[in-house]
Amino acid sequence: MNYYLTNEELVEAGKHYLGEYPELAKASIEKAEQASRNLFRVPFSMDMDHWVDLGEPIDWRYNPSNDLEFTWVLNRHWYMLDLGRAYLITHKEDYVHTFIKHLRGWIVQNPVPKDLSYEEATFFQQPGPWRLLEVGLRVQSWISAYKYMEGSSVITAHFREEFLSSLVEHANYLTSYLGSIEINHAIMHMQGLFMISVFYNEHPRASFWRQFATERLELCMVHQIDADGVQCELTTHYHNGSIEMFGAPYLLGKLSGYPMSEWYANNLRRMGAFTHAMIRPDHGSTAAGDSDLISSGTERLALLGAILEEEQFIAMGEMSSEILWMFGRDRFENFKKQQQSFKPQQPTTVSFPRTGFYIMKDDQNYLFFDAASMGGAHGHADALNLEWMWKCNLLFLDPGRYTYEEGEWRRYFKSTRAHNTVVVDGLDQTPYVASQEWGIPAAECVTNRWITGDEYDFIDASHNGYQRLDAPVQHRRWLLLGKKRSFMIVVDWLESEGMHDIEQRFQLPPSANVRILDEGDAKPKAMIDYSSAIQLRMHWMVSSDQSDHFAVVSEQGWVSEIYGVKTETSTIVGKGTMNGRMGIVTVCTPVDLEEDSVQPVITGLAMDHIQQNVSISLTDKAGKLAIHLDCKEINWTC
Repeated sequence: MNYYLTNEELVEAGKHYLGEYPELAKASIEKAEQASRNLFRVPFSMDMDHWVDLGEPIDWRYNPSNDLEFTWVLNRHWYMLDLGRAYLITHKEDYVHTFIKHLRGWIVQNPVPKDLSYEEATFFQQPGPWRLLEVGLRVQSWISAYKYMEGSSVITAHFREEFLSSLVEHANYLTSYLGSIEINHAIMHMQGLFMISVFYNEHPRASFWRQFATERLELCMVHQIDADGVQCELTTHYHNGSIEMFGAPYLLGKLSGYPMSEWYANNLRRMGAFTHAMIRPDHGSTAAGDSDLISSGTERLALLGAILEEEQFIAMGEMSSEILWMFGRDRFENFKKQQQSFKPQQPTTVSFPRTGFYIMKDDQNYLFFDAASMGGAHGHADALNLEWMWKCNLLFLDPGRYTYEEGEWRRYFKSTRAHNTVVVDGLDQTPYVASQEWGIPAAECVTNRWITGDEYDFIDASHNGYQRLDAPVQHRRWLLLGKKRSFMIVVDWLESEGMHDIEQRFQLPPSANVRILDEGDAKPKAMIDYSSAIQLRMHWMVSSDQSDHFAVVSEQGWVSEIYGVKTETSTIVGKGTMNGRMGIVTVCTPVDLEEDSVQPVITGLAMDHIQQNVSISLTDKAGKLAIHLDCKEINWTC
């Protein structure tokens, strides 16, 4: 077995693809037709929304933008998968001719480079066709497309020799430069090399390639997957992507008679547990770090379940066309049946304390709290950030990533001010240097207390990102989320010996409508109406060494659902100044106007920034409740 499926199984998968995923099948045919005219849409680039003409013959180094991702992604040849799938659906030989023509043209234009520096080969290469990442991904596109079209009479023995010869060049290149095993790129390098070793198993060096790839994949696991099962870059997108990167070689090894270890499989299971924890009630996932707002781990979870033959992962996930193309029609249908018989479990709070991620869940809430480290180049300056969903409505959200192209937008989406945390003097918690580079010192977080129970979840964490300032600032945040009572309390403690401007920020979804309420007292209030019948009231109180004014305003913000697309939204900002010690308490009470006849009412709100304690009293449909928080304990009195 030199691939996931036989030719006969791929033919059946093509038929099933058309019936099961008609829109995706239509899109595959459209991409194949356009590719035959040398027109391409390039995903994960700033030109993904229109067709780009690459000329005749194709110039694989053409780039109409300032975004290096365009050249890099183009040379991964993902569109060749659509050529192959379109062929399986239509049996149109033109698609096979296009595949052969494009591949031959690419080989002629892009001979294997010699004497590249390490930096050029592994990351900074311009224009980029032989950057290791593209090499590892490109061979997977080639091999899959070839297998899809293998039954065509257009595939000749002569072309097969050309094809195999180029795969050997790619394999030798992948073993000549060793990318860092501490970032996700290296997984994709070795994923591609392992696939070559299985596909071209008869080559004399195949066993060396396979051993080389297996050992480096294991090293990547050691260095990238922490004790909590979280990929070291601490982003939803790259964690879930790493599941496929690690999982595909595991499956190929099992199918081809070269199985990987149980240790490897157990690491995949731990990764799946984190992916499952991050799935919100709306089946999306928090866009931590460089991730899209519409990120979701459900499909990756089901794919991992299929790879590991773990029924629970399959059942808790979501079927995808990728599962169909890797496992075939019959197993795809069996997996669907497993999902249909699955009874969802009650949502429960889960923590990843070694990483610093805390996910608070119950019947109504999903709250993600970030007390983790930066996570490297793909991390954002978002220490003590949160995302909150109540009754399947996002109340506060992570903004996504938007672009990797250097400039003001890259800087904005990575910035502290784009997240739900506190900004000091308009500065990022960690100094921004460039699109993929942070300065030093990087902000570090500490979890002081973590309490989870039947009535509430509570986190107490701090970070040192603003300790680098001439007058250092310490930021400590408490967050208490009611489970049976609908409210969230956020307390921000700030301490410094100098004067600073402070902004406490909350990012809203674009559909939200904000009203700042002036009720004639010193405690600001805001009301947010969401697109459903959900309404949120926010109450603030400030205590500090000085009595300067603290105001709440609504400002323009931005969110990005998917790479290359941004949407204007509203951001609630609490603004003030500090010199010494300061405390800000924010009480948030959501209500469903269609279902809740009794709305929560805050009856008391007091805080002491010297002793660092807060007292809140409220009434709701369950009656009266009094809460007192300090640095040692929580008193909860009904």
